Amino acid sequence: MSIIEQGISRGQFLRNAGRGGILLASSGGLLASVTSSAFAAETTASDITTLQAAYTAESLAVVVYSAIVKNFHAFKHPKLENKDYFEAALRNEQDHRAFLAKALGARTPSGLKFKIPASATRTGRSLLATGVALETAFVEAYLGASETFSSQELRTIAAKLAANEATHFSFFDAAAGGHGVLPSLPGSDTIPNTLTKLKPFLA
Repeated sequence: MSIIEQGISRGQFLRNAGRGGILLASSGGLLASVTSSAFAAETTASDITTLQAAYTAESLAVVVYSAIVKNFHAFKHPKLENKDYFEAALRNEQDHRAFLAKALGARTPSGLKFKIPASATRTGRSLLATGVALETAFVEAYLGASETFSSQELRTIAAKLAANEATHFSFFDAAAGGHGVLPSLPGSDTIPNTLTKLKPFLA
């Protein structure tokens, strides 16, 4: 499965992302309340790179959650009966992607393609494992972005989004048989490591 967006090429995204932080998405309500002034005058080139990575990651999240919602009837697993969660999470990601596109304007990434490996959603169990892996990466990447953004506004947004992504992680982890609880002091991660984790989804 693939999706095509508008903007910078995938190659350029990967090169840029290697130089900056990554912002992954979550709460539509939060971003809807923030104007693009948070991305204005004092925004650095590194910040823009991070925001472009955020848009790309949001697009990936939309692809994944859209596929889950579309094929929800096919997942036979006792812990995969809450379709409302997936629909609400999809709305979050769609809202974030739209917000970032508006904030970035002409600098919005384009020509992006994603795929969902068959193994990632072959069974209910594999879907849950995929969700845990992705949401863990998202939380850690948001925390990483909160350390690298140049302005307090952007650092605050990244920290709040990390908190929201933690709720997504909790759903998947608990459904997969875990405790649904992150470490007492969750770790952050770098762009190269995050890209390695997301590589199976980049066409």
